[in-house]
Amino acid sequence: MSDEEKPINKNGTDLDENGTDIQNGKEADKQINHNEENIENNGHHNNDNNNNNNFTHIDTDSDDEEDEPPKLKYSRINLLPPNFFNKDPLSACFFQDKYFIFATHSGIVHICTSQFETIRTFKAHRASVLSVYTDGAFFASASMDGTVVIGSILDEKDIIAYDFQRPIHCIVLDSNFATKRCFITGGMSGKVIYSSKNWLGKKTDYIIDQENGPIVGLQIVDDLIIWMNDKGINVFHLANRSIIQILEKPSDSARNDLYWPRCTQPDPDRLIIAWSNYIWSLRISLKTAEDKLLQQKTQSPISSGMSKILPSTASISFRNIQEKKIEIEHIFKLDDLICGIASFKDDLWMVLTYNPPIRDEDNSQKPMYNNPDLKLINSMNGEVEFEEELGLRNVDNLGLNDFNLGLHIEQIPKYYIISAKDGVITEEYQLQDRLNWYLDKEDYLKAYEISGHLVGFNKRLSYGIQYVDSLVKDNEWTKASEFLKTLLPVEEAQVENEIEDEEERERNEEILSQWQTWSNIFINSDHVKELTGIIPQTDKIPKEIFNKILDYWIDQDTEVVKKLLDEWSIELYDFEKIESELDKKQDANNLDTSIESALITIYNKSLQPIKSVPHLYKLKNDSIIEYCATNHILKNFITQLPNFIKLKFTNIEDINTISIDKISDKLDPIINILIDSRLEILPQEIIEIFQNANLSIINYLYLNKLKSIDNYLISNFQNEIIRLYCEFNKKLLYDFLISNNNYNVDEAIKLCEINEYYKELIYLLGKIGENKKALDLVISKLNNPEMAFEFVYKLNDKDVWLQLINKSINKYNFLKILIEKSDESTYKFYDPILILTKLEDNNKDINEEDRKKILINLKQSIIEFSKNNQLNKLIQQIILKLIYTQSQELSIFYRNEILKGIEIDNI
Repeated sequence: MSDEEKPINKNGTDLDENGTDIQNGKEADKQINHNEENIENNGHHNNDNNNNNNFTHIDTDSDDEEDEPPKLKYSRINLLPPNFFNKDPLSACFFQDKYFIFATHSGIVHICTSQFETIRTFKAHRASVLSVYTDGAFFASASMDGTVVIGSILDEKDIIAYDFQRPIHCIVLDSNFATKRCFITGGMSGKVIYSSKNWLGKKTDYIIDQENGPIVGLQIVDDLIIWMNDKGINVFHLANRSIIQILEKPSDSARNDLYWPRCTQPDPDRLIIAWSNYIWSLRISLKTAEDKLLQQKTQSPISSGMSKILPSTASISFRNIQEKKIEIEHIFKLDDLICGIASFKDDLWMVLTYNPPIRDEDNSQKPMYNNPDLKLINSMNGEVEFEEELGLRNVDNLGLNDFNLGLHIEQIPKYYIISAKDGVITEEYQLQDRLNWYLDKEDYLKAYEISGHLVGFNKRLSYGIQYVDSLVKDNEWTKASEFLKTLLPVEEAQVENEIEDEEERERNEEILSQWQTWSNIFINSDHVKELTGIIPQTDKIPKEIFNKILDYWIDQDTEVVKKLLDEWSIELYDFEKIESELDKKQDANNLDTSIESALITIYNKSLQPIKSVPHLYKLKNDSIIEYCATNHILKNFITQLPNFIKLKFTNIEDINTISIDKISDKLDPIINILIDSRLEILPQEIIEIFQNANLSIINYLYLNKLKSIDNYLISNFQNEIIRLYCEFNKKLLYDFLISNNNYNVDEAIKLCEINEYYKELIYLLGKIGENKKALDLVISKLNNPEMAFEFVYKLNDKDVWLQLINKSINKYNFLKILIEKSDESTYKFYDPILILTKLEDNNKDINEEDRKKILINLKQSIIEFSKNNQLNKLIQQIILKLIYTQSQELSIFYRNEILKGIEIDNI
């Protein structure tokens, strides 16, 4: 077996080909005992360091009193072997999902779980361990002494060492190491070596790249190998055995081998590389067939040393393998050197930056070493959104390569800041951490706001109560009241006591208890004003509290009392007590409309509407009658109806000046109410009340509408209706007279005579047989010949006809009607020819000139009359001829029938 490949025991000492210890057995035992002692003393070491577990960061930009909790919290790592950091500085570390690996400058490798439970601690190398790696099943370590150790994490016997003769800076295991046993290394030799086992079981090395400077960084992503050297960032595709991309390092960056790069892979297809003061964000994806074809046409393939090493047949099987594509998403330049990088939430990176030491001019140019800074950088634009200086111990003489930043995610992300001499865990402040911070600062408002899902109801309520208490102490009563409304919500179900869940019911009881307590505090502190708008309207709070609130406002502002009584249920307070207090407050000389309205509200809600009416009248409420009707108490205020109606008018004189139609429109709702109440309030009562109040117009409107709804009820009020029609609406009088009979005709005649309603008077005179007097009014007062003719025509009285004829002799329009309207039925009373003859006779009542005018004016009527007579005569002759013809035919028919023989059957 060659010197490059030697198996080692669990303690890291060399073994021969048979597996025996090459070193002195005594020395091996001594090393084992030393390691076991470290492990056994681990718990004791932890106890000794409990006092140092808390880590305080240094933030030079923050004030002494912070308003917001820190973004990050820190704690020291004290679960590593006791000699780590102090006697044996750390030189390398690696953080995997399940396992962590720490290595020191003395060559010791410590493997533990992610909970720092020790799995193995052994000396693997004779010099500083420069790189460690694990895939979760196997680990690998590389050292300054040129050796590489690879083994199983759980199987101590499965371990082997290789010697590459030159310092190894980096090592990674192939993605399929468990089956292929392949790994990649790089170091001072400048070679990137892909090591595997051949078919004989011997290690075979393939040089991927060389002669481009020391390898300072190495990463494997699936089947891509990425390393950093003087050329920059190199990407090698294992499947195609070719370098697919080289990203040159900017010329203004630091020397390549001075500051080693840091890598993190936040996503399977994304790699972040921080090197010197630059950050590359790379996206790894498959090239499409079109991309590959375009590359073949436009670019010559990138050459590599692989073609010199691998046989020609080795690449044949890879020709058709699809190439990977590396895309640069971002390149950011920072002002500081980077010694660690990891992904953070919300598109942020956590970056650990290194500040080189500066010379102390006052102390003989002694170098002053700085703690690293922890920054959160926006991955989209490279801006620093948060930074603070750490407070690591023993940073003197440490360079950039002595610091590391690792990430491990279980339930929450934990970031491990590792230096050669100290280790710190940092986490984002969680809700519970923020809650504790606010409580420590006595910021109970913030503690209440963020504790919704962190603590139980009672605990969270206590935070809110403490905040209210702090506001009260600071005399911030308005803020305290506003927050109480949020802190102690009372839902409708709570008010109605409909909560079925026992736990919820207990919460409700506690809330109501707190309301009672704080209500008394506000009242006793004379801060009723702030309490008024927030107190829940529930009868689970004692009435005394609501009484005190109302008492306060009765003395301060009766408008508020009115508003509260409108909003609050009558069950919340002692309404009789409040009524008494309001009565005392009311000044007999000065009307307080708010108090009157408040009393009305109490009476309405306590179902005492009768008590409201006097107050409504004081307030001149013109809807008082509607209110009484709605509450069925109108009968109790019959005598007050005239006063109530007068409230409808700004000036009572308007009732005598405005038109009937306008009054009717204004009072129509009230008249309808009176009509609807006719069986409860009899019409006789209504009429008497308004007659005595000199409001006959109301009776007119009332009886007129009642007549159209219930004609039976007005049978005893026809005389009153006639009187009201005569006064307010003559148009309705005539139709009422002719359609009704239950009225005093003599009184009606007097009213018509007084008002000179001749049409109605004529009807009434005719009704009592005063036909001649009625006809005389038609002729003398109305001068209406048609009405006179119709009147006489209906009577069919010879004397009246004679009166009409005599009165018409000297009136052209009357004579005209007599002539034109004459027919066979009038011939027995007068003959138009005789009237004309009489007109031609010497009549002393008519002078000659008037007679001639009358005859001339009647010419057309006479012509029409003559025509009608001739036509009648002709028609009568024709009819007579028809009768004669029909009679003759019937006579001949019957004669022939008589002369016929009759056949009789023999029996």
